[in-house]
Order: sequence, then C-alpha cells, then structure tokens
Amino acid sequence: MRGRTATIYAAICTLLLAAGFLVAFFFAQQAGISAMVWCIVGLAAGFVVAPIVHEVGHICFAKAVKMRVVYAKFFCFKLYEKQGKLRLGFASPFAADQTQALPLCGGNMRKRAKAYTVGGLAFGAVLTVAVAGVATVLSGLGYQAFFVWGLLPYSAYLLFLNALPCEYASGKTDMLVYLGLKKGCASEENMLAAMEIQGLLSEGNCFAEIEEKLYFSAPQLAEDEPLFAVMLDLRYRYYLEKNEVAKAGECLARLASVQDYLSDTELEKLAAELVYLHSVCGDKENAEKNGAVCQEYLRGESVTAKRALAAYSLAFGGESGAENAKLLLQQAKTLLDNEKIKGVARFEGILLSRLQERL
Repeated sequence: MRGRTATIYAAICTLLLAAGFLVAFFFAQQAGISAMVWCIVGLAAGFVVAPIVHEVGHICFAKAVKMRVVYAKFFCFKLYEKQGKLRLGFASPFAADQTQALPLCGGNMRKRAKAYTVGGLAFGAVLTVAVAGVATVLSGLGYQAFFVWGLLPYSAYLLFLNALPCEYASGKTDMLVYLGLKKGCASEENMLAAMEIQGLLSEGNCFAEIEEKLYFSAPQLAEDEPLFAVMLDLRYRYYLEKNEVAKAGECLARLASVQDYLSDTELEKLAAELVYLHSVCGDKENAEKNGAVCQEYLRGESVTAKRALAAYSLAFGGESGAENAKLLLQQAKTLLDNEKIKGVARFEGILLSRLQERL
C-alpha cells in the first residue's frame, strides 16, 4: 500500500491507538487514583518499550545471520559507530526508528536479509502477545494490572503499523521490504547487491576483486531512491581501485547531480571524494570549490579526509606540499587501524600507496 491507502491505514491505526488509551484510562478511573497513576505510567512506558523491543528484534536477528550493527535508533536513544566502537547517545524521538547492519560475510544474502527484516515484527508480536497474556492472567487472578494494560495500546499499534506492506512518508514497513525481497523488486535487488558487496568487503576482498556483475546487474532505480546513490558510490570505488579515473569521475559527477536527495553527511563525503579526485587530476579550481563544502569533514580524523588533503597538498601545495602530504599520509595509515571492514582498509591502503609513490 502506498500513497492515500497507506495514509488511511496509518490514520485508522492512530485512531485505534487513541481508543485503546481511552479504554485503558476509563477502566483505571473506575478502580481509583492509584490505578489511574499506574495506567498513565504504563501508557507512557509503552512509547519507550515497544520501539526498543522492535529494534532489538532487528539487532538480534542481524547478529544471528552474521551481520554487524552500525546504527540503531529507538525512541529518543541511538546506538552509533564512532572510531570503530558502538556508542550510546540521544536522538530526536520524532525521527524514524531504524537499525542499520552490515554483513560480516557474503553468501545466502536473500535469506539473511529476510531474517534481518522480520526481526522487528517477530519481537513486536511476542511483546504484544506477552503483554496481553500477562495482563489477562493478572486481571483474572484479581490483581490490578493497569500498568501492564497500559503497555498494550502502543505495542499493538507499532506491530500493526508495520505488519502490512505499506510505504509511509518515513519509508517502507518491514513487511513491504520483506515482500520486495521475496518478489525480487528493483529496490530490494539493489539492496541485496550492495549487501553482498559489503559482505565480501568484510571478508577482506577489495572492491576490484569483487565480481563486476554485482555492481551493474541489479535493476535501474529512480534517482530519489536511497540505494541509487549507494550503488553509484560502490561503482566509484570499484573504478577508482582499478585506476580507471575517468569512469570513477563519471560516477561522482552523477552522484553530484542528485545531491538534492543526499543527506548533509553524504554531501560532505561526496565533496571530500571530489577534492581527492580533482586533486589527482590537477583541477585546482574544482578541488577548492568542493573543499569549501566539506571544510568541517576535512578537519576530522578519518582516512578519507587525510587522503583528500594529502592529494591536494601533493598537487597544489608548492614547496611544502610534499612534506605536508607525507605527514597526512602517515596520519591516514595510522587511522586505517580503526577501519573494521578489511576490504575497505585494503582499498584505502592502495590509494594511499599511490599517493606515496608521488612523493
């Protein structure tokens, strides 16, 4: 379901959620002040517990099929990777919940992706059934279970919101992605290709050592599809490692043409790669133009930033350029130890070696 139909379904789920709140509060009111307080606490706790359980489902299933979680956002919390380690931080509760994982190896990717996708639904279903069951049993035994009943409305809401194949403004539901994987839809086929490449990179393969068909055999996507940019970026690195600079440049130029669909972080990374490529090609004007876009990123401690700055120093640094580039290359090589994906580390090492040869 897309467009108007998905909006109507989401509105129905929201109305049912509101009705669940009112019913729970009505019966709690009949039982007294204490019951009302516990019911309100339970209703509020549902907004925290349900999304956490949903994303934990994705995380557990991801680990079960040999994937590494690099980002997870649930309610107002997030897990994110920084300098090779997962860290806990705060996030906007209004942003969409999501989990991002990278395969630790290639092979059997469709089955693994299906499992990872339904993890949230599976845990959400268990939570909803468990909460309803516990609340029913406690009430049957004569206990006031208004806190547990309070957990139920939002748990059920989140489950049913994702249980049907819908596409909302925030993105596709888990069920829609699962069916896309099952039917071989264009977006999901590109996702599988990207995941297979990532899995092979994690095994230690470089971009150029991975079969070319993985980069080009998936169906064409619309420019506003997130995976359109992902696949272009992978092709850029494939060509760059093969030292086919012209084709790598075409990929970056195409990425730059769809920058309206890229996040600020993606734009900065794109600009940094353009600084590197324009420096290698001797185009100072465009190197500086893109450098102005990603100044903050280039000041960061990443291999990509050091590589781009080293390439610029070598090309346009004048008398001190070689010394500056040498220092930057040393810093970049040290930072390679933080790269968890072996194939990416090898790829960056190859590019750094090419710059080293120019000294």
